[in-house]
Amino acid sequence: TLTVHLGPMLTDRGFSLPTVGWVVATYTGVGAIFTLIGGYIGDRVPIRWALFGFSVIQSAAVVVILFAETAAAVYLFAVVFGIGFGGRTPLTSAIRGVYFGRRAFASITGVSMIPMNIMMLVFPLFAGIMFDLKGNYNIPFGALAVVSFFGAALFLLLKEPQPQALDHV
Repeated sequence: TLTVHLGPMLTDRGFSLPTVGWVVATYTGVGAIFTLIGGYIGDRVPIRWALFGFSVIQSAAVVVILFAETAAAVYLFAVVFGIGFGGRTPLTSAIRGVYFGRRAFASITGVSMIPMNIMMLVFPLFAGIMFDLKGNYNIPFGALAVVSFFGAALFLLLKEPQPQALDHV
């Protein structure tokens, strides 16, 4: 939803296309750095806690952009979003191995992508419809923030993974 509607949202608020480009470049660059940092942290703390932390940061970025009216706030969003998204990136793959081992890694990945793909299909459409009806992105981005915080909290419900014998890994 962000990748589809961030540009229109920012231009609707009066930001130029070059500014939108710099915002995307900023969160992409910060995300690249935090991909390394997220992997490092994920190897040193329980992965569910690391994922929770980076997911909360990414969710907070959605709240920032929801209320951003100044260039400083938009760039704050870009940095915070880059930290959260970048930090989560290596962890979302790694957690599958931690909890399920290597044997069914591809199957688990495929099944776990179903809800995300449904959201990636439905939420941009919802955002566009709501913009057409309301003239702004407050409802869809607010809903995205709530869903994101809820998803982050689900990581806290995970129990520590049980060690598996090598023949099950």
